[in-house]
Amino acid sequence: MSSDLREALRSLAASPGFTAVVVLTLALAIGANATIFSVLYGVLLRPLDYDNPDRLAVLFERNAELGQETSQVSTATFLDWRARSRSFERIGAYRYRGFTLDRGGEVERVSSVQVSPALLQLLGVPAEIGRTFTDAEESPGHERLIVLSHGAWMRRFGGDPAILGATIRLDDAPHEVVGVMPASFQFPAGDRDVEMWSPLTVDLTALQTRPHRMYNAVGRLKAGTSLAEARRDMDGVAAGIAREFPDVQNGWGVSIVPLHEQVVGDIRRTLWVLFGAVTLVLLIACANIANVVLARSSRTARDFAVRAAFGAGRLALLRRSLVESAVLAAAGGAAGLALAYWGSTTLARLVPANVPRAAAIGLDPAVLAFTALVTIGAGVLFGLVPALRAMRPNVASVLQESGRGAGMSAASRRLSDVMVVAEVALALMLLIGAGLLLKSFVGLTAVDPGFRTSRVVAADIVLPDSRYRPSAARREFYATLIDRVRALPGIEAAGAVSVLPMSPLGNDFDLSFTIDGLEATSPSERPRAAYRGVLPGYFEAIGMTIRKGRSFDGFDGRDNGPRVTIVNESLARRYFSGVDPIDRMIKMPMAGDLRIVGVVADARTEGLQAAPEAEVFVPYYQLAIAEMQIVVLTDLDAGETGKRIRSAIAGIDPALPIAKVSAIEDLLAESVAQPRFNMALLVGLAVCAAALAAVGVYGVVAYSVSRRTSEIGLRMALGADAGSTFAMIVRNTMKVVAAGIVLGLIGAAVMGRSLESLLFGVSFLDASTYATAGLAVAALAALAASLPALRASRIDPVSALRIG
Repeated sequence: MSSDLREALRSLAASPGFTAVVVLTLALAIGANATIFSVLYGVLLRPLDYDNPDRLAVLFERNAELGQETSQVSTATFLDWRARSRSFERIGAYRYRGFTLDRGGEVERVSSVQVSPALLQLLGVPAEIGRTFTDAEESPGHERLIVLSHGAWMRRFGGDPAILGATIRLDDAPHEVVGVMPASFQFPAGDRDVEMWSPLTVDLTALQTRPHRMYNAVGRLKAGTSLAEARRDMDGVAAGIAREFPDVQNGWGVSIVPLHEQVVGDIRRTLWVLFGAVTLVLLIACANIANVVLARSSRTARDFAVRAAFGAGRLALLRRSLVESAVLAAAGGAAGLALAYWGSTTLARLVPANVPRAAAIGLDPAVLAFTALVTIGAGVLFGLVPALRAMRPNVASVLQESGRGAGMSAASRRLSDVMVVAEVALALMLLIGAGLLLKSFVGLTAVDPGFRTSRVVAADIVLPDSRYRPSAARREFYATLIDRVRALPGIEAAGAVSVLPMSPLGNDFDLSFTIDGLEATSPSERPRAAYRGVLPGYFEAIGMTIRKGRSFDGFDGRDNGPRVTIVNESLARRYFSGVDPIDRMIKMPMAGDLRIVGVVADARTEGLQAAPEAEVFVPYYQLAIAEMQIVVLTDLDAGETGKRIRSAIAGIDPALPIAKVSAIEDLLAESVAQPRFNMALLVGLAVCAAALAAVGVYGVVAYSVSRRTSEIGLRMALGADAGSTFAMIVRNTMKVVAAGIVLGLIGAAVMGRSLESLLFGVSFLDASTYATAGLAVAALAALAASLPALRASRIDPVSALRIG
């Protein structure tokens, strides 16, 4: 083996061009595979960092009739689940909230979550210092206890151990810090960065508000209990609750989703598609290298034949060939690992903010093991066929042909053609997939969102209950603030809304309502719509068009003003089909009887891919809530706009911070960040695959020309001109390429369904994309074949025959 290794190293050193091409090709393919796998493993395959994470599940209320599969749960229903379930050890609940942190006059908004003590306990992750909450702290009176995240402890309190037991001011009230979670702990809250937790205390008065669904629930299954058993158990629990409270719970059941599946979300299919794509790149690279090695092996065939003639056994010949392939694979794997380190580090920074568990992306032991397996597999893939051929040399034939300077045998040429067909087919499949995503993204960005996408800036404000608990105080604050913001220099229009389009911030909830003259036969059949609280000027600032009726004025919703609402086109079409909704009456919980005074154009509030939902806009003064988004139309940038809004707020309440300032165009860009990222990665992989395929075609044709110099010279001596010689070589090559294109089109059609959920407005069988990609591959292959064909057409017959 050591002798074979020394010979392999000398042989590769004597062919630096061949060695460099193979190692670089392998490095690119292996590095790309390791990089994408680092994302796949970190986000999708790595177990959650909790105790026995496979037994954790998320529980939702479900109403199939209303199309709500993952609704939040009310306090009363959560308590019933916890008391009646026989399949869960514990069930905990949580909800998002925010605090205003006051550090000696410096105020800022921090993210937090209210959790029932059972939730942190069932996750099984102890505090790094201090403790988490006890069951007794679920009762009212313990709301002012705080557990910090490790990040918040370091950023906001300098990692001071004395923070344990210290008092911090949140929303103008003292809170005691009882613990700090470890740095590795991630709360199962999707893409939100949670900085602190406080106890979710149970208010028994909330038992009367069962339809008010506002909590998320997580449970730990009992040991040995399957999801199917848990679902049957909770279906029985839900049926019992519905029998006891038919007016509000009829039709509502329970949906149970594994926590890992819920955390990962919709990114699963995307990651598998990208991993499949990068695997195709590896296969193309291996086919490419195998062709090069096979061509080179025809040059070294005489060496193997001589060895066989002197008694070398088949295993010795196989070992000699595989050792060289192993050296190449090891060098390519090492270079690929270096590339993967750079690639995974870069991808971890570039992945969209809504990709879950992005912090886990990196070269951990699992990724290193995968890289080693890929390296070994690649070495076997590109080295096995030449090695098997080396085992069985036809000694007499090889020595005779080498004496005549012949090229590859017919069998070798056929095998080489098969690998070219595979390269072309795989590259075409990737190009078609990339083309579909590119066309989908272009179509997505062309969608009209229904609102102005430039020159609009929003500031998120949350009023603390300690100073703004009475609704009158909230109304006065926002009315005064809007008047002051409108008067600021550079502000053309200003208003406010409870939920800004494309933004995860705000009080986003939907309510059932009744229509005067159209009674529902059951509670589950009542119409529902997303609720939006609005201050006058919002529609003008964000550019939403009033299609019918009027907008709000300064009197709507005030104590002596009319109680009115504006509905969007989707609601009008769904519930007032063929009827003019203007002046019709609807009744909503908390908002009361409302007269419809206008119909506003639909807006894609949840993202460009999501169809507009039914929305009801209600004057803020009719239902004053704490959190609102101040929306302004301005030519100023977001930073300067935020400063001016802060100055206006300081004139009213100097201790009130702005939670976040956002330009609407940035929110729009964030909403398409995931499809843009998917498209960019797949396009990059497709371009890489096409380049590898073109290099493969070029290499095969160039080698064939170099080995057929005598034959081509003889043809030209017998009358073949340069044009016919050029055409013959290109034509023969394109026959092989055409077979690859046909197989690629079929493969893309078969595999295209896996992309269907990632596409918007484009069929996975889009004919124009298939045709364009097919023509592009054909043109690229023709160009690759033309270069050596052109060189062949310029061969001097006399010189070629003399060399032959």
